[in-house]
Amino acid sequence: MDFVAIDFETANSVRSSVCSIGIVKVKNGKIADEIHTLINPLSEFNYYNTKIHGITEYMVHNAPTFEEYWPDFKQYIDNETIIAHNASFDIGVLRDSLKRIYEPEPNFQYGCSYRIAKKVWPNLYNHKLSTVANYLSISLRHHDALEDARASALITLEAMKKTQTSSIQELSALHKLKLGSPVSAGKKTIRSRKSAGDALLHSIIAENVPLNTKHPFYGANIVFTGKMVSMTRPIAAQYASNCGAICKGQVDATTNFLVVGDQDLYKYVQGIKSTKMQKVEALIEQGYPIEIVGEQDFLRLVK
Repeated sequence: MDFVAIDFETANSVRSSVCSIGIVKVKNGKIADEIHTLINPLSEFNYYNTKIHGITEYMVHNAPTFEEYWPDFKQYIDNETIIAHNASFDIGVLRDSLKRIYEPEPNFQYGCSYRIAKKVWPNLYNHKLSTVANYLSISLRHHDALEDARASALITLEAMKKTQTSSIQELSALHKLKLGSPVSAGKKTIRSRKSAGDALLHSIIAENVPLNTKHPFYGANIVFTGKMVSMTRPIAAQYASNCGAICKGQVDATTNFLVVGDQDLYKYVQGIKSTKMQKVEALIEQGYPIEIVGEQDFLRLVK
């Protein structure tokens, strides 16, 4: 009976606009750990979303971004079985958020407590989280990420108890529910997303722009991180490519420049570093000549 229940709240209708994450770790059929964090989505808050979960832009001002929190979050879900209520939404949020920061999806299986509840308690008038929680006398402050994750975990445990099963795999097999696996089932999707992104970046090079072979970006591998204030990433990639640069999504030993958005550069100075920044620092310590360039300096160089 080991699994991890998760829940996301978002700032607006964009799935990658995560503003809160709830994580509940279940070990041997009991809740072993609970984690909750606010997330700075680096995007605007929709009035309707705030009305639902109560989170405002002011509340997440000093919170980590998803990119900054991802290394910690990944430790909880990598190689685990995940549960969420309406899991298609939460897994979609995870996928889009990872796509936004050019990180690959970790390895895990996932099930849905909503679908489980429909099978185990078919006579309920609906199977919304609040309805099932109320039926099972589970305390719930709905649309709080940690509360929702905990309720999803407890619903799953109650379903196992009722069906006398000892794992999500066994419970799912009993009711002919297929477990999802973003790595195995989504490999083609991941590859197509990456290739689509690469195609976008490389198609930019096709512009008929005279190249200055003495420009510092000429022939250089550039990676972007953080939200840019003065331009979108595709536009930034256009500028870089017009200078002869090759834009990539991941930091590695071939990276020459890491371009950091103004907001994240300010956080970097304060010691708050994204995964890509941490990777670059580690490579620099190993002797690789990688330069970190702020958004405004990048603009001056490309223009």
